[in-house]
Amino acid sequence: MFDDYFNILLKELNKCLNTNDVPVAALLIRDNKVEFKARNVREKNKDIAGHAEIKVINKCFLRQKSKNMSEYKMVVSLQPCFMCIAAMEQSNIKEVYYYLNNKKCDYENLKTKLKMIKLENKERCKVLENMLVSFFQDLRKN
Repeated sequence: MFDDYFNILLKELNKCLNTNDVPVAALLIRDNKVEFKARNVREKNKDIAGHAEIKVINKCFLRQKSKNMSEYKMVVSLQPCFMCIAAMEQSNIKEVYYYLNNKKCDYENLKTKLKMIKLENKERCKVLENMLVSFFQDLRKN
């Protein structure tokens, strides 16, 4: 199950390389099926809220015409930031699965009903970490 999800995440992440966006991708899953996918488009769209998590929530909202996404789970490459956590709470998403810890956010005092589950797969985490490290190294060169 998570094999398929990871491969879909990778395809979305690779699209970020063409737009100079931080490689982060998100999936919305219902009944073990990927129903929506998105990636960061902050730079591409010049949109401060262009995070993958918010984009995937908006896609779902547009199609189902309801902000109640309690039947969905989210899978993301990077632990969501506070803005994205708030969007998930507003849309009633209960669980988010993530591969990499987000070192930019201090989650110690975070109070949320959202269940955040770290996916402990060293090989996959290494692939994702390498993508992020490479992205920021290239960004600093230019």
